Amino acid sequence: MPFISMNDPQFWARCPKELEPVIGKGITGLAYFELGEKKDNPPTVVALRMGPGWVLPRHAHDCYRFEVVTHGTLDVGDRILKPGDVMISEPGIAYGPHIAGPEGCTTFEIFSNHKAAFVTLLDGPDGPVECDMSTTEGMQKMQDLMRRAAAEAARA
Repeated sequence: MPFISMNDPQFWARCPKELEPVIGKGITGLAYFELGEKKDNPPTVVALRMGPGWVLPRHAHDCYRFEVVTHGTLDVGDRILKPGDVMISEPGIAYGPHIAGPEGCTTFEIFSNHKAAFVTLLDGPDGPVECDMSTTEGMQKMQDLMRRAAAEAARA
Protein backbone atom coordinates (compact mmCIF):
# COMPACT_ATOMS: atom_id res chain seq x y z
CA MET A 1 0.00 0.00 0.00
CA PRO A 2 1.61 3.28 -1.05
CA PHE A 3 1.71 6.24 1.31
CA ILE A 4 2.17 9.70 -0.17
CA SER A 5 2.36 13.05 1.57
CA MET A 6 1.12 16.27 -0.06
CA ASN A 7 4.67 17.50 0.59
CA ASP A 8 6.15 14.77 -1.64
CA PRO A 9 6.89 15.88 -5.23
CA GLN A 10 5.30 12.70 -6.64
CA PHE A 11 1.96 13.63 -5.02
CA TRP A 12 1.44 16.65 -7.30
CA ALA A 13 3.00 14.81 -10.26
CA ARG A 14 -0.29 12.86 -10.51
CA CYS A 15 -1.80 15.65 -12.62
CA PRO A 16 -3.13 14.26 -15.90
CA LYS A 17 -1.06 15.50 -18.86
CA GLU A 18 -4.12 17.01 -20.54
CA LEU A 19 -4.77 19.20 -17.48
CA GLU A 20 -1.20 20.47 -16.99
CA PRO A 21 -1.99 23.72 -18.88
CA VAL A 22 -4.28 24.86 -16.03
CA ILE A 23 -1.41 24.79 -13.51
CA GLY A 24 -0.07 28.25 -12.81
CA LYS A 25 -3.30 30.08 -13.64
CA GLY A 26 -4.39 30.34 -10.02
CA ILE A 27 -4.26 26.58 -9.56
CA THR A 28 -0.91 25.72 -8.00
CA GLY A 29 -1.44 21.96 -7.70
CA LEU A 30 -3.72 19.30 -9.15
CA ALA A 31 -3.54 15.54 -8.48
CA TYR A 32 -5.90 12.73 -9.54
CA PHE A 33 -6.40 9.40 -7.77
CA GLU A 34 -8.68 6.89 -9.53
CA LEU A 35 -10.34 4.36 -7.21
CA GLY A 36 -10.34 1.60 -9.80
CA GLU A 37 -9.59 1.10 -13.48
CA LYS A 38 -10.10 4.23 -15.62
CA LYS A 39 -11.96 2.15 -18.24
CA ASP A 40 -14.65 1.45 -15.61
CA ASN A 41 -15.27 5.19 -14.91
CA PRO A 42 -14.41 4.72 -11.20
CA PRO A 43 -14.89 7.16 -8.33
CA THR A 44 -12.03 9.65 -8.43
CA VAL A 45 -10.38 11.83 -5.80
CA VAL A 46 -8.98 15.18 -6.97
CA ALA A 47 -6.61 17.20 -4.82
CA LEU A 48 -6.85 20.88 -5.81
CA ARG A 49 -4.42 23.51 -4.50
CA MET A 50 -5.57 27.07 -5.22
CA GLY A 51 -3.47 30.20 -4.89
CA PRO A 52 -4.56 33.16 -2.73
CA GLY A 53 -7.69 34.85 -4.06
CA TRP A 54 -8.22 32.38 -6.90
CA VAL A 55 -11.86 32.21 -8.00
CA LEU A 56 -13.46 28.89 -8.86
CA PRO A 57 -16.36 29.81 -11.17
CA ARG A 58 -19.94 28.70 -10.65
CA HIS A 59 -20.31 25.24 -12.20
CA ALA A 60 -21.73 21.76 -11.71
CA HIS A 61 -20.78 18.14 -12.37
CA ASP A 62 -22.90 15.26 -13.61
CA CYS A 63 -22.27 13.17 -10.48
CA TYR A 64 -22.36 13.22 -6.71
CA ARG A 65 -19.44 15.12 -5.21
CA PHE A 66 -17.97 15.38 -1.71
CA GLU A 67 -15.24 17.95 -1.00
CA VAL A 68 -13.23 18.59 2.15
CA VAL A 69 -10.98 21.59 2.86
CA THR A 70 -7.57 20.45 4.12
CA HIS A 71 -5.58 23.70 4.15
CA GLY A 72 -6.37 27.41 4.13
CA THR A 73 -9.84 28.85 3.75
CA LEU A 74 -12.49 29.01 1.04
CA ASP A 75 -15.17 31.69 0.77
CA VAL A 76 -18.32 29.97 -0.49
CA GLY A 77 -20.58 33.03 -0.29
CA ASP A 78 -22.51 32.63 2.91
CA ARG A 79 -19.59 31.35 4.99
CA ILE A 80 -15.85 30.78 5.10
CA LEU A 81 -14.83 27.13 5.10
CA LYS A 82 -11.71 26.04 6.98
CA PRO A 83 -9.80 22.74 7.29
CA GLY A 84 -12.17 19.89 8.10
CA ASP A 85 -15.25 21.59 6.62
CA VAL A 86 -17.02 19.77 3.79
CA MET A 87 -19.26 20.50 0.80
CA ILE A 88 -21.62 18.01 -0.83
CA SER A 89 -23.38 18.41 -4.16
CA GLU A 90 -25.75 16.33 -6.24
CA PRO A 91 -25.54 15.78 -10.01
CA GLY A 92 -26.26 18.92 -12.02
CA ILE A 93 -26.51 21.23 -8.98
CA ALA A 94 -24.30 24.28 -9.55
CA TYR A 95 -22.07 25.69 -6.83
CA GLY A 96 -19.72 28.66 -6.63
CA PRO A 97 -18.19 30.99 -7.21
CA HIS A 98 -15.74 29.99 -4.49
CA ILE A 99 -12.77 32.18 -3.59
CA ALA A 100 -9.54 30.90 -2.02
CA GLY A 101 -8.52 32.74 1.14
CA PRO A 102 -5.44 34.94 1.59
CA GLU A 103 -3.22 31.90 2.26
CA GLY A 104 -4.74 29.89 -0.60
CA CYS A 105 -6.76 26.72 -0.15
CA THR A 106 -6.33 22.98 -0.70
CA THR A 107 -9.32 20.68 -1.05
CA PHE A 108 -9.92 17.02 -1.82
CA GLU A 109 -12.93 16.35 -4.04
CA ILE A 110 -14.39 12.88 -4.31
CA PHE A 111 -16.36 12.41 -7.52
CA SER A 112 -18.69 9.42 -7.87
CA ASN A 113 -17.31 8.85 -11.38
CA HIS A 114 -14.08 9.65 -13.20
CA LYS A 115 -15.61 11.42 -16.20
CA ALA A 116 -17.18 14.09 -13.99
CA ALA A 117 -13.74 14.92 -12.55
CA PHE A 118 -12.84 16.28 -16.03
CA VAL A 119 -16.20 17.54 -17.26
CA THR A 120 -17.86 20.64 -15.81
CA LEU A 121 -21.24 22.11 -16.56
CA LEU A 122 -21.25 25.91 -16.84
CA ASP A 123 -24.16 28.26 -17.40
CA GLY A 124 -24.38 29.35 -21.02
CA PRO A 125 -26.81 31.75 -22.69
CA ASP A 126 -29.09 28.81 -23.60
CA GLY A 127 -28.64 26.71 -20.44
CA PRO A 128 -25.91 24.39 -19.10
CA VAL A 129 -22.89 23.83 -21.36
CA GLU A 130 -20.66 20.77 -20.94
CA CYS A 131 -16.93 21.60 -20.95
CA ASP A 132 -14.47 18.70 -21.10
CA MET A 133 -11.32 20.13 -19.52
CA SER A 134 -9.23 17.27 -20.93
CA THR A 135 -9.58 18.76 -24.43
CA THR A 136 -8.33 22.04 -25.88
CA GLU A 137 -11.83 22.77 -27.18
CA GLY A 138 -13.40 22.14 -23.76
CA MET A 139 -10.87 24.38 -22.01
CA GLN A 140 -11.48 27.15 -24.57
CA LYS A 141 -15.26 26.80 -24.21
CA MET A 142 -14.91 27.04 -20.39
CA GLN A 143 -12.69 30.14 -20.61
CA ASP A 144 -15.11 31.82 -23.03
CA LEU A 145 -18.08 31.14 -20.73
CA MET A 146 -16.11 32.42 -17.70
CA ARG A 147 -15.19 35.64 -19.55
CA ARG A 148 -18.83 36.10 -20.56
CA ALA A 149 -20.03 35.56 -16.96
CA ALA A 150 -17.43 38.04 -15.64
CA ALA A 151 -18.50 40.67 -18.21
CA GLU A 152 -22.17 40.19 -17.32
CA ALA A 153 -21.38 40.46 -13.59
CA ALA A 154 -19.43 43.68 -14.22
CA ARG A 155 -22.42 45.17 -16.07
CA ALA A 156 -24.86 44.23 -13.27
